[in-house]
Amino acid sequence: MTLRGPRPERRRHPRAITSFSALLSAGTVVMQTRVINLSMGGALLAFAAGAALDPIPVGTRLTLNIRCQGSSEPLLVEGRAVFWNRTSGTAPLLAVQFDEVTGDSAEILEDLMLEALSDLRGRQLSSARQS
Repeated sequence: MTLRGPRPERRRHPRAITSFSALLSAGTVVMQTRVINLSMGGALLAFAAGAALDPIPVGTRLTLNIRCQGSSEPLLVEGRAVFWNRTSGTAPLLAVQFDEVTGDSAEILEDLMLEALSDLRGRQLSSARQS
């Protein structure tokens, strides 16, 4: 039996753990979702456990409208569905790859990433102080 180490990271962009609400539009399908991680290249979306999901096939073009408390402007990005995970936990997860994000949208996305990373650092510091 060969033991393998951790798989090498294949992502091109660092990811931030988030909890932003978003509206996903793919053709005639529109769904509320949560963005549970975010990068400059994509996002991982979680849907409510047991939610009736209209199928969005891998490869489908979509638009994601991401809202968060710290930003006055929502982030509107286009991309495609790249992977469904329906076996991890109770909520189905959808990985989304963004088209190239430029201009004002890139600035908003960078701000969201910084906000998420800052929140994570704050929680880690708070947790360390309580220990």
